[in-house]
Amino acid sequence: MRSDRKLSIVNCLLTIIVLLLTCNNLFAQEKDSLWLNNDWYYSTEDSSAVIDFTNFLPPFFKDEAHLKRYVRDDKFFELRKLYDDTLAIDAIFDQAMLLADDDVAHALWIATFSVMDHRKVGLKVPVLGNVYLPLTSESDSLFRVRRTNLPKHVLSDYESKRVRDKDKLQHFFGSALITYLTNSSAIALWFGDLLEKGERSFVLGGRYDERDRMANALGREFGLRLLKDEQALPSDVLWQKIK
Repeated sequence: MRSDRKLSIVNCLLTIIVLLLTCNNLFAQEKDSLWLNNDWYYSTEDSSAVIDFTNFLPPFFKDEAHLKRYVRDDKFFELRKLYDDTLAIDAIFDQAMLLADDDVAHALWIATFSVMDHRKVGLKVPVLGNVYLPLTSESDSLFRVRRTNLPKHVLSDYESKRVRDKDKLQHFFGSALITYLTNSSAIALWFGDLLEKGERSFVLGGRYDERDRMANALGREFGLRLLKDEQALPSDVLWQKIK
């Protein structure tokens, strides 16, 4: 009788544990199930290679490589067309958070470098002349695929402007990163304006762009929101999504 009673108690405890774990999983998935469906969650491992050598890179470079691979994937391009760029930008940051194990600063770092829409930047350097610095280690073909797949509707007024805002993503995530790291939108504003002024003076083809400043401002707001709520998403700011 005692052994039966002990067995019954053990079974009850196991049942309770299973139920708690199940409920925990449901709650953990609630945010994603309400916004991003399961289609957006796919592997970034290189199935064509026997050994995925990116996994041996330092954490930042490894996660950046995986996030770029995520954007280059045909699934990302298809989902972007099927849904919209609102979901696509959220998916990029959500994937960055997954790769970063919910380390917001790390996620913003890899997001910023994974949405760069130029392979290199040309600088006007006194004495040396024009100097070109690489912004990605991707091959030209891989870069072109990723650039094609990047969301092009970033700012909410894109319909009236009829523009492609692929380059605004790096401004948005970069400004959010500086704001988050410094806990100051003022420092991010100063740094962003400094870059905008410097771009005209030192970057080949650089010009003042008011929409860059708009993306910087929205990035600062996103960084401040992340300081208060690590579950904030880009769409909360870019399109003022109602929760």
